Amino acid sequence: KMNKPTDEGTNYSSDDPPISIYTPWQQALVTLVLALMVLGTIVGNCLVCIAVGIVKKLQTPSNLLILSLAVSDLLVAVLVMPFVTTYQVLSYWPFGNVICDLFTSLDVILCTASILNLCMISVDRYFVITRPFQYAMKRTPKRMGIMIAGVWCSSVLISLPPLFGWKEDPPKWECIISQNIGYQIYATLGAFYVPLFVMLAVYYRIWRVSSRLAKKESTNQLGSIDKVQSNAHYSNRVKTNSVETGCTVLPNGNVRNGCHSEKDEDERVEMLAKNSASIQRRRFTLKSILPKGRRSSGHKDSKAIKTLGIIMGGFTACWLPFFILAVIRPFVEDNDIPIHMISVFNWLGYFNSFLNPVIYARFNRDFRTPFKEILCLRCKGINVRIRSESYVEQYGPDPRLRDCLRPPTSSVVRYDSQGRTEVHLGNGSTPSE
Repeated sequence: KMNKPTDEGTNYSSDDPPISIYTPWQQALVTLVLALMVLGTIVGNCLVCIAVGIVKKLQTPSNLLILSLAVSDLLVAVLVMPFVTTYQVLSYWPFGNVICDLFTSLDVILCTASILNLCMISVDRYFVITRPFQYAMKRTPKRMGIMIAGVWCSSVLISLPPLFGWKEDPPKWECIISQNIGYQIYATLGAFYVPLFVMLAVYYRIWRVSSRLAKKESTNQLGSIDKVQSNAHYSNRVKTNSVETGCTVLPNGNVRNGCHSEKDEDERVEMLAKNSASIQRRRFTLKSILPKGRRSSGHKDSKAIKTLGIIMGGFTACWLPFFILAVIRPFVEDNDIPIHMISVFNWLGYFNSFLNPVIYARFNRDFRTPFKEILCLRCKGINVRIRSESYVEQYGPDPRLRDCLRPPTSSVVRYDSQGRTEVHLGNGSTPSE
């Protein structure tokens, strides 16, 4: 992906490697920065792989796609980025043509797989939002495996043509992807522009559908709350009237014991009118009536959509400059493009592999807690702790509430000093008289 810089005024024979464009202290600084980036990419994606491997809560069909994404990003950090770091610091390719062909093929395969995995994740989320019932039956590990296999097969197909001659031999001491115009159009369309268009279209439709469903759900819930309040108000009023007049109100709304139905109907209409005015003045929201655990679970899909949008935004910001440059380069001379611009855009694309697990750690709580546990070397019993945390989030930290919710395993009957009977339940609580 990189070009050898030209050092004007420097004379060396064709058998000698070019002189680096960096001074020794600059080489040390560039090596340190890029090595930290490589290390961070390895650690972050290893955390994703380990978390999915040991946390049962994360072992879902959809997370298989995230695992595939982490594997592709991890392989980029292990098999591609060290060679690019060496190439960057030395300003020439020291490993020969055979390693160059292998390196460029791996580079295209792994970076394309990372991009296509992001595309598949967005498509999977789209079907979850738009067809929840139909897609739930089809969202099996086998289907996810087929999608992952399609991603990797497509990546291989995009990388193979240069190995069969669809390329031009690079200059000595250089190692770059084939700059053949036909191949660049084929590769950039398949590896970036088509997936980008799919992701933009899918995410836009996800946003529209989720916004419409959220608005409809909010309206329905407010309507049901108003109905409950109206019924409660009406029931209390009828009970009061029945006490005053000495009549009995039946469950179906009829009255007996001398009450006049016409008068009751007039009062009923009057009460409904007053209820409507009262309801318009006071509106209940979900936040005011639902427990904390229910409120947080209600935003789960919106958080997943937000995470997906951030991932897609990071992907576009990282890869779009490089692929714009990739389309332009075959039509211009390399000397017309600053070498530092090529390097920055190149590493900006690799930075996406570092960014993906950071986004999960920041915006996806299902991954954030396992990441903390793994980094603190508390892998043993991690599933029990995660279940306990979810339990506290759902039912609250009050130990009395947890004791009431805990099913009794045994009961003990005892007698106190005064001869009264005390029943001790298996969950440790004593029923009050």
